[in-house]
Amino acid sequence: MNKNILIVDDDKRLRELLKDYLTEKNLTIYLSEDFNEAKEILSFVLFDLVILDRMMPSGDGIGLIEFIKNISKTPVILLTAMGEDKDRIDGLKIGADDYLSKPFEPEELFLRIKKLLDLFGDIKNNKIKISFGEFTFDTSNFKLQKNDRLIYLTEGENNLLIKLINKRNDIVLREELADQEYDETELRKVDVQVTRLRQKIETNAKQPQFIKTIRGKGYKLICNEI
Repeated sequence: MNKNILIVDDDKRLRELLKDYLTEKNLTIYLSEDFNEAKEILSFVLFDLVILDRMMPSGDGIGLIEFIKNISKTPVILLTAMGEDKDRIDGLKIGADDYLSKPFEPEELFLRIKKLLDLFGDIKNNKIKISFGEFTFDTSNFKLQKNDRLIYLTEGENNLLIKLINKRNDIVLREELADQEYDETELRKVDVQVTRLRQKIETNAKQPQFIKTIRGKGYKLICNEI
């Protein structure tokens, strides 16, 4: 892969374990044990992806996510304690691209890394087209087509589809799909928007083939392999 990855975590054992595992996957791994050190490293090294723990003795990872997103489009995977929903949601609100609850298997982290690197690399190079059934979404111009026919999407529907595509074949939480604060009103708006999008791409919107409901969590866009 030959990609630069920064891991920010105060757990030395975890840092070293992940470094050994991911180095075997041909990734170049940098380590940091606190947020201030991480900011210094980020100031002079260009990374392809950052993995960071949400809460450490040196502070809150939210500030580091803001720092990263202010200087680059580098994808971020947030590590959170099992069951800490607020940590996860706060991270997603500020710009984390994915999250993983501790404890986790290194292989799962690697698969999430690979997925984000492939996605961000392809989009950056304007090369990716996502297909589901007879539909194709072109990320170079954000247009949806069914075979050769252009499908009109509102701005809201387009943004929703992009968010689903960013985590295609994986669950996207309702909170991630909301545009504003994650109160129940905004979450209901998400459900309405999903219904409208389904009416444009599903043969039967009540029995969706592509945008699946994951009860109690959110939605999943089922895409063809690319």
